Amino acid sequence: MDRPCATSVLSKMLREQVCCLGRIVARHQVPDDVVWEIAKGFDVIYQRLRGEVELKVTEAETVPPSHRAVPHPGLTYLLDKLRMEATAQASDMR
Repeated sequence: MDRPCATSVLSKMLREQVCCLGRIVARHQVPDDVVWEIAKGFDVIYQRLRGEVELKVTEAETVPPSHRAVPHPGLTYLLDKLRMEATAQASDMR
């Protein structure tokens, strides 16, 4: 698997995890500080794995109703970061 494909898979996986977390947060009213800690942890894991992918490549249903009107800022931060990264990658390919 080449680097852009591997990075894309990692981004898609993180997006799915963030959406899953968003549903849990909305349903169970998780405190903001807990959501931020989880979001930061996901970001650290994503960046570490992305770095490993880049290093290795260069070497060789139904959503429950939401109780919150707006998404948690920690989750929005990660989704925005993924969106900006995808935009930057798309412009690099041109």
